[in-house]
Amino acid sequence: MLKDVVFQPTDTDATEFTVSYWKLDPGDAVSEGSELLVVESVDEKTALVVPSPCAGVLAEIVTGEERTISPGDVLGRIDAQ
Repeated sequence: MLKDVVFQPTDTDATEFTVSYWKLDPGDAVSEGSELLVVESVDEKTALVVPSPCAGVLAEIVTGEERTISPGDVLGRIDAQ
């Protein structure tokens, strides 16, 4: 079953972010809470780590590096196990 990785930042009022880099490639195994990617706030210039919502395999990267994102955007999909 595919589970969306939804961007839900906490501890910030920023509304616009940029995907800095993915730490994993499609096909890599992930555990719940492991770091998937790093995003940067456009306004605050702070980096945030996006954790995996579940264990499984990174099935797809939906939003690539250097793309602008907002809270609620789908960044990737995990084949949950």
